[in-house]
Amino acid sequence: MGKNYIMTCDAGTTGCKCSVFDAAGKAMCAVKFNYPTDYPKPNWAEQDPSMVLKAILGGIKELLTQVSPADIACVGLSGTMNGCIPVDAGGHALHPNIIHSDSRAWQEARDIEKIISPGDFFRLTGNRLDHHFTLPKILWMRNHRPGVYKRARWWLNTKDYIYAHLTGQVGVTDYSDASLTIALDIVNRCWAEDLLKELGIPVGRMPSIHPGSAVLGGITKDIAEKTGLLEGTPVAIGGGDGACAGRGAGLSTPGTAYCCIGSSAWVSLLTRQPVLDEEMRISNYLDMGGDVNHTLGVIQTGAAAYDWAVSNLLTGAEAATGADHNRIENMARQIEPGSEGVLFLPTLMGERTPYWDPNTRGCLMGFTLYHDQRHVARAVYEGVGFALNNTIEIMHDCGQPIRSMMLIGGGARSGLWPDMLANIFGVPTQVHMTPGEATSMGAAMAAGVGVGIFDSFESAAAIVQARSSHPGNPAIAEKYREVFGLYRRMYGCLKPLFDGIAEQG
Repeated sequence: MGKNYIMTCDAGTTGCKCSVFDAAGKAMCAVKFNYPTDYPKPNWAEQDPSMVLKAILGGIKELLTQVSPADIACVGLSGTMNGCIPVDAGGHALHPNIIHSDSRAWQEARDIEKIISPGDFFRLTGNRLDHHFTLPKILWMRNHRPGVYKRARWWLNTKDYIYAHLTGQVGVTDYSDASLTIALDIVNRCWAEDLLKELGIPVGRMPSIHPGSAVLGGITKDIAEKTGLLEGTPVAIGGGDGACAGRGAGLSTPGTAYCCIGSSAWVSLLTRQPVLDEEMRISNYLDMGGDVNHTLGVIQTGAAAYDWAVSNLLTGAEAATGADHNRIENMARQIEPGSEGVLFLPTLMGERTPYWDPNTRGCLMGFTLYHDQRHVARAVYEGVGFALNNTIEIMHDCGQPIRSMMLIGGGARSGLWPDMLANIFGVPTQVHMTPGEATSMGAAMAAGVGVGIFDSFESAAAIVQARSSHPGNPAIAEKYREVFGLYRRMYGCLKPLFDGIAEQG
């Protein structure tokens, strides 16, 4: 048969998904091994890197009961971004990974502001100075775990830790993960040496940066014995999960975008250069190859806001079933666009784009004795769509038109959102053929480019297929433009109340 399969390992927040793809992008088989997240203190979130690695090895071993190791041409990796794993020279973790959702390093973020203004920081890194990113976490380690900080040879992200253990190549990363450390000069595509020097962090402890398609090593003898993979099987560095999802969603040229509706939700647009919005409302990270950029806006609660409304407003206290979701979607379809004046602000957990305000609360308003659950259901769908459209409006403000929009994630399986979003966004949408496979597919593309199965990421994009297309309706789109005008005013009117509620504790 020849070596024409690509194996991928995607280390997510709740577990690792290991998959095998053929050269046409078809997922041949997949398994998932879960691992826990520890919450040792309020607002802390950690994972044991050894547990993640154990899940990876178990997933690989399980897959090789379904495919022959002789058919694996390459292994590609993806993982959660903006974590912090200190490792020694051998790649052994010295502390649990302080993962993306951890917010302990808020004081360290404030300390960074003492040496660089927020605006200058954004122009340097393409991102706001926020405690969820890696750089403040490194400073937290120095302040609170000085022994670990002193022993650390490298500061790694999830997939870089995995790469070190699969190949023995320690201290390497790709451009996408390097970007969301917020220690990268995103315009010059190198570590921000002056900033790191000001902070007293040796740049030599930051991993060397390579394209995600680079194959710097292969499966070691030890890993081969533990998993069944052939020793020397090439392993591409891969990328952060956001970059992999973008490529797996088919983004190939500037102006192409994807929207993911998971618990949180976001819109990501491929651009030639970082988009340095003067108001710092959006974020940037380089693609795996470092040659183009992903500009994105993230809302804290997408499907999470929908799930809350379903559980608390539209069903009983029991967990909603598939039949419940179908019923709620059918209820929403019975109401005209605009929900006859009912509006839903889905900011149930603070908000990132565009407000960057932890005090923001959710709000359902505009209802009267006339309205019923059908209006609420429609307003919830529309509220998430309007929140995502906020991010698109910022991209337009920055001179970045969107030519296409691929939908991935759990929300892409909805029968209502694809048409609704096409009308709210004013951009035709497509639904990915396998909405849950985009991240793994992107990792497969990087590996395929690395071993020559694909000539480039652009040519690899041809393997991405859509299951449906949704062109939108001009009349409905015009209605949504009117309603969106009202929606945009909600936050400004309600902010004093949100702040007052926050002061009450």
